[in-house]
Amino acid sequence: MDAASSQPSYSGAHPSNRDGLPEPSLDDAHSPFKVLAHGDLLRQFIEGNSVRPIHMRIGIMGACNMRCNFCNFHSENEEHFYDLFSYKDSMSTEDSISLLTEFAANGGRAVTFCGSGECTIHPGYIEICRAAHEAGLRIGLITNGSRIHRDDMAACIRETHTWVRVGLNAGTADTFASITHARSGVFSQIMSAIGELRAAAADPEFRIGLNYVITQENYREIEVAAREAQDAGAHYIRYEPEFYSALGHRTIEPVLDEIAQALDETSAGESDDFEISIPKLDRGPMDRTEAVEGDFDRCHYSRFVTAVGADGQLYPCPQVHLNSRYRIGNVVEEGYSGVLEGGPRAEWEASNPLRTDLCKTCFYRPQNELLQWLRDGRIELGEALSSYSVEVPKTLHAEFI
Repeated sequence: MDAASSQPSYSGAHPSNRDGLPEPSLDDAHSPFKVLAHGDLLRQFIEGNSVRPIHMRIGIMGACNMRCNFCNFHSENEEHFYDLFSYKDSMSTEDSISLLTEFAANGGRAVTFCGSGECTIHPGYIEICRAAHEAGLRIGLITNGSRIHRDDMAACIRETHTWVRVGLNAGTADTFASITHARSGVFSQIMSAIGELRAAAADPEFRIGLNYVITQENYREIEVAAREAQDAGAHYIRYEPEFYSALGHRTIEPVLDEIAQALDETSAGESDDFEISIPKLDRGPMDRTEAVEGDFDRCHYSRFVTAVGADGQLYPCPQVHLNSRYRIGNVVEEGYSGVLEGGPRAEWEASNPLRTDLCKTCFYRPQNELLQWLRDGRIELGEALSSYSVEVPKTLHAEFI
């Protein structure tokens, strides 16, 4: 969407691939336009008033019990970017509960456990989740799936979680083991647990799906992974390209045509009960590039969503957490509201250059472009809200914007 366009539509910010690649199709749980379900917040934003984030993405520990070959936090090519990453970082159970309780008291509505490590191996994960749920937060989990089959973990998920996304990244047990270096039997344990969690979850909007990072090691299993996911009872499978190596897509570029064909053929298996998410494939590195992607000047999305690392620091988003250039303030030591509104965040934003000097590409480009266009008046809010309400009468997981 160029600046000369007189009447852009919010749908113009939808992700797109270059010619020859399949068009992205996102499942309902991952729509980039959920912010349009929050008209009151958007009006505050457009009028220049303070907006408190309603969604927090948090990593409560740096350790992980897998060593996935494509993991950005284990790549020597990303050491310059994630310069604050440490396996030893961990937020205590008490600090985690205190932070999430304060977040809920300051307008927070949802929390996603993700981060640099595997949150479910934190010894207090279940206690933290139950406290967050009691505080009124809806809970999402991005996990490697290694513990979702355990009785206590499964009970916690069933009773408190709104959604779970498991990193599968393979269509067979052998490839899964080769990529993740997980112990024998984990692949089958994950697949067995999915249907059981789906059937017994308390939240009527509960969704459980699989995430598949496409690499040179697994691209030939794209189709079989979708069949396995559907047979296991997953609501969806979500594909994304390997892009964390600071090499752009040169790692899978030689086989992109084969990947595109596999995704096209796989998408034919979508049904009313099973969604298949086709990604933006031509993504580049976040900072090792001179090309700036996206029609927006600052990260507006971080007004609505925030991120906390296992180091206790507040960051604009999970894609840049554990990078010292994006560190805003320590919410464990200074308190969430103290960092958000007590000075550190304002100081960081005042001293921070335009996003074009930092992350030149952006995982949340559609959200940021939409917010830029609304703020500049290039899209009229009332018309956008009206169009969205017709196209999406009920937003799935609206709090997880």
